[in-house]
Amino acid sequence: MPAELSFEQLTGKTSSEEVKEVFRDAFLAVENAFLESIDPKIAERTHILDKIPDGMSQFEAAQKFPDIVNRLQVLDQEIRGGTTAVVALIHGGVLYVGNVGDSRALLCKKDRSGVLKVKQLTADHTTSSHDEVQRLASLSLPASKIQGAKFGNHELTRCIGNYFMKGGYKEFDIFSSATGEPVIAEPHITSMPIDDSCSFLLLMSDGLYKSYQDSTGSEQVNKEIAQMAVEQFVEQPTLTSVAQTVVDKVVRLHHDNYLTKQRNVTSRDDISLIIRNFSFPLRCGLTLSSALATSPRPPIRHHPRPRQLEYSSSSSGSDDLTLQEDTDILSGLPDSRLLPGARGHRLDLTEGVSNTVDDRHDTNTTSTESSDLQNPSLTQFSLDEDGRIQPYVDFDQYYQAIEEARAAGLIADSQLHLYK
Repeated sequence: MPAELSFEQLTGKTSSEEVKEVFRDAFLAVENAFLESIDPKIAERTHILDKIPDGMSQFEAAQKFPDIVNRLQVLDQEIRGGTTAVVALIHGGVLYVGNVGDSRALLCKKDRSGVLKVKQLTADHTTSSHDEVQRLASLSLPASKIQGAKFGNHELTRCIGNYFMKGGYKEFDIFSSATGEPVIAEPHITSMPIDDSCSFLLLMSDGLYKSYQDSTGSEQVNKEIAQMAVEQFVEQPTLTSVAQTVVDKVVRLHHDNYLTKQRNVTSRDDISLIIRNFSFPLRCGLTLSSALATSPRPPIRHHPRPRQLEYSSSSSGSDDLTLQEDTDILSGLPDSRLLPGARGHRLDLTEGVSNTVDDRHDTNTTSTESSDLQNPSLTQFSLDEDGRIQPYVDFDQYYQAIEEARAAGLIADSQLHLYK
């Protein structure tokens, strides 16, 4: 997408409609490039299918033409690839957000009273969307049959890729009567000016809010995920750790529910979260000078976890959700921990180097593809005088159980080293 949406294309584009057109073309260019890349596979698949007699069942084909069927399965897997997408573009002081599928963008901004409001800028392109059902109905597909339906293992009505739901849609009974391609890559694009009221932007894959929804049964996932981000802005030193902690909390919540079977939670999708900060303060920012390697570490102070922020109803429209900010909590927190002459430098805790940054306008991404916290909160553990984390896990019961198992003859002496 970055290659298709370059600054050169935006040069001279001043009106909102011109920028949106470039934005739209970028989505379609990525779509076309992917479909062109699988053209040889589609041609091979068509050629192989001609070798299987019409009307033969899949079982019979697998018995009589095993090599052909195996090759078809490989090709189908490669052709089936597709993705949702949400992209944010800031140009000329305006925020543009485009999406296909059900990835979301949430903008948190303050109203005149200083109350944070959460607004979803994207549209969910699924068969649960009234607008999408109406679009499909215009292609001669019965709305009653489409509403809430699943196409294979998903209900997406827009995406990038997924050839079978596009060029090969006639192969599906539910789409056989369509007068045009039902699943498209045309993005939903919205825009709004960026001003002092804009606090931060969340871009997330559906895996984040759906995992949270499955685990809690919440009907206000946008508001509650934004609430989690606000809490971590108060606690964490960097945007990376804000994003990673939100993801980690949702993953742990889903995992715990999966193990306990409390809410019939099954598998979850991959999770990604991007945070673009405009003006929301990182009140526990850790800033150190480049001389840290030879300087003793400053003392780490523990600050109580902030209370749950209060919610109030919004009068600005059905798309707005409101977070009432607890000013007592925010005003009571200390300033960022600084060393003399170190203002403007922040330590990257994973690489051990200092970088000059502006935290207010930083963008960070986190994903469940990486399981380790990139910048864990330093307030969780006590450090000794050398700056090392003190032991906090007691293994006495474990070693006692090992000794009892050895005494009972369950573990041979020659195998003890495997348990220690």
